[in-house]
Amino acid sequence: MKHASIAVVLLICLAAPVRSQERPASAEYADVLALEGVSKEEVLAIARLLRERPEMAIDRTKESGEFCLKSGLGTMTHFAKNPAKTREDIVYEFAAAPLVKAGLDPQKLALLPALGKMEPGQWYYLPDGQVDPHHQHTMQGATLLIAIDVR
Repeated sequence: MKHASIAVVLLICLAAPVRSQERPASAEYADVLALEGVSKEEVLAIARLLRERPEMAIDRTKESGEFCLKSGLGTMTHFAKNPAKTREDIVYEFAAAPLVKAGLDPQKLALLPALGKMEPGQWYYLPDGQVDPHHQHTMQGATLLIAIDVR
């Protein structure tokens, strides 16, 4: 009987920390758990891609307040960690070379401004060798960017 009591006490002690760790996780995922329909399926589709290739996720929150999804082939999507603090909620970034080769004249585009200064819906050009304010370092080759304000 003494051994059974010790076992029950151990189970209770071990289970308590697990329950307390679950509470913050459920609060952390409240936005995801609240989704339904297509929104839920879209988030799950992205989660599956990231599970397959976690290196696509880049944390640039210290540099720009953004998480980046580097899907490859010269494409990247930036997501604002706190969209209420910026008009650059989503920023799409593309390698300029293929479009320049197809005839795009990047000189007709505005140069990429400082972080937080993009006008949503306007295309920008970042010449090769310039610092990308969303990364705080130079990118490999010229880049085209457009910001979206979802609010």
